[in-house]
Amino acid sequence: MNLNELTQRLIDIESVTGDEQELINFIESYLLDSGYKGNIFKDEGGIIVNAPDSNPKIALVGHLDTVPIHESQKNYSDEENIFGRGAVDMKAGVAVMIQTILDERENVVGVFYTGEEGTPEQNGLNNLMGKLKEDFSIELAIVMEPSSLECQLGCNGALNATLVIPGVSSHSARPWMGENPFFKLKEITEFLSENEIKDYEIDGLIYKQVITVTRINGGVANNVTPPDITLNVNFRFVPSFSAEDAEKYITEHLQKFGHVSVKDISVGALPNKNLDIINEFINSTGLKVTPKQGWTDVARFTNHGIPALNFGPGDPLLAHTSDEFVIKNEILESYEILNKFLESVT
Repeated sequence: MNLNELTQRLIDIESVTGDEQELINFIESYLLDSGYKGNIFKDEGGIIVNAPDSNPKIALVGHLDTVPIHESQKNYSDEENIFGRGAVDMKAGVAVMIQTILDERENVVGVFYTGEEGTPEQNGLNNLMGKLKEDFSIELAIVMEPSSLECQLGCNGALNATLVIPGVSSHSARPWMGENPFFKLKEITEFLSENEIKDYEIDGLIYKQVITVTRINGGVANNVTPPDITLNVNFRFVPSFSAEDAEKYITEHLQKFGHVSVKDISVGALPNKNLDIINEFINSTGLKVTPKQGWTDVARFTNHGIPALNFGPGDPLLAHTSDEFVIKNEILESYEILNKFLESVT
């Protein structure tokens, strides 16, 4: 198979989070059927592969799972594009990884993992990171997330906060007997309009810090005013914030509206533009350098002391959409760019 055919085959194998085993088995079989003689380590977190008797310095990293498939979504291709769930996020990147692994470069280890689209506890790197650090001396992890063929450095952190806005319920025919928390939403709307997006410059890159409401729940019956309203507030905080910084920031800003509880904190990653290995990638590829707005596992590697960056085929704005697609030429181009860098690594 060529890269486009391989990408299409990977898309055709459904691998929604928690259901990646068929895809893991396919990758292992495809490598072996293609004559791969390297090492293959497999556990419930995914698979790690590297050439025999090698000492890899570069980890190519890709998650195998996708978000659920939209009911209107179809897998197909035309002359220019490949369509289907996972096309950009991130089976085109995984196809590039597989082809690069088959080149049996001694400076590369491939890390294919599960559960990235799920909760932090589901992430397969939790299982694989220990072996990676114990068996290899990785100098750079390239997370093959879609980046529009840009070198995306660092990433924002993320957390979810539950905000419970208190009220006093009453019969809907006598609302003056209670206090409807619905009217307090005006204050929150005004706060968000002033604070939803803020720009922070780090190493010459502009990261957007975002506070946004993603879910609203409230009410017990059609004829009762709600005793409270619950909001989920998603906070995408800048790479320079620690977990403690982020929790303190969001709590201090929201607690005037109600009770705040914070969960699911994932810290971001600084761009680390000063590191030699990062600069080697930038200089050898000539790619445009941009900040990563969303959270990726670049943060997980960085927090384990392994420098990392985002690079891969596809437009990240198409990830998770019902018409997700990847441009065929970008798949081949990303493979060529990646190999240009790998050839420069001694």
